[in-house]
Amino acid sequence: MLLLFSLAWLLSACGGSAGLAGAKGVQEGPAPQISLRDQDGRLVDLKEQRGRVVVLTFLYTKCKDVCPLMASSLNAVLANLKPSDRARVRALAVSVDPRNDTFAAVRRYVKEKSLLPEFRYLVGTKQALEPVWSAYGIMIDPVALESIDHTGRIVVIDREGRLRAGFPPTVPAATVLADVKKLL
Repeated sequence: MLLLFSLAWLLSACGGSAGLAGAKGVQEGPAPQISLRDQDGRLVDLKEQRGRVVVLTFLYTKCKDVCPLMASSLNAVLANLKPSDRARVRALAVSVDPRNDTFAAVRRYVKEKSLLPEFRYLVGTKQALEPVWSAYGIMIDPVALESIDHTGRIVVIDREGRLRAGFPPTVPAATVLADVKKLL
């Protein structure tokens, strides 16, 4: 029993997710790989983000419901960091609508929402996106041409590429920001 207690204490002291508000919202472990193009056509590979904290969500440009809220929340996290800290954080949004989220549509969305340069909106074909959705537990259900039901989720990945926190889409940006700051 003492050995188990000592091991638990040692792990928590060595960077476990204890103390993170979103710790219970994710199964800690290596973040599933993502390699997709952003709004400007640049390849964004999750492995290349090592050394940065990544805040990840899933949305689509035509959404009138929770997606704008999640984009705004991630942007607020970035905006409330000191510039030196912001350089060590990326916000990534993965499209759930490969048919309509074209490069032009996501560039327009990024501009209309005044998303910061550290915010990358990732797009791809259905074949490229489906494995990412599956790996992160995102369910997609096209309801109509203009509406897509999907799992709303925000995930925080630490600088070593490990899942550390998960939140529902309506989480206050300040809560995500606090976890991001702890991981910097």
